Amino acid sequence: LVVDDDPFHSRLMELLSDQLNITVHIASSCAEAMEALRMFVFDIVLMDIRMPEVDGHCCTKKIRSLSEKTSDIPIIAVTGNDSVANRMTCVESGLDDFLRKPFTVEELRDKISFWLRQLEEYAEATA
Repeated sequence: LVVDDDPFHSRLMELLSDQLNITVHIASSCAEAMEALRMFVFDIVLMDIRMPEVDGHCCTKKIRSLSEKTSDIPIIAVTGNDSVANRMTCVESGLDDFLRKPFTVEELRDKISFWLRQLEEYAEATA
């Protein structure tokens, strides 16, 4: 799930998903993201931090308050602000990781691969 209010960034993620052989669902707001999470199962959320109505921090807190099946989903902040203060705010709001804009296809692939491995290892450990 990609949560980003910028149509350019959303389209870019769709194009990159073809290169990475993954499927993305685009939500342009927190409300759309919450609806998508109620209807579908996602492996990872890529969260834009700076959105106009509900920012990525608040949206992450809302996701974490959902049912057990979505409360543990890895949420990765996609942000141009890589400061220590911003990272602390991200962690406090429940985000799991960071992807700094601009990023390369390889960085995106590595980040997604890392979290998919974490999910597989967790599933194996709890089976």
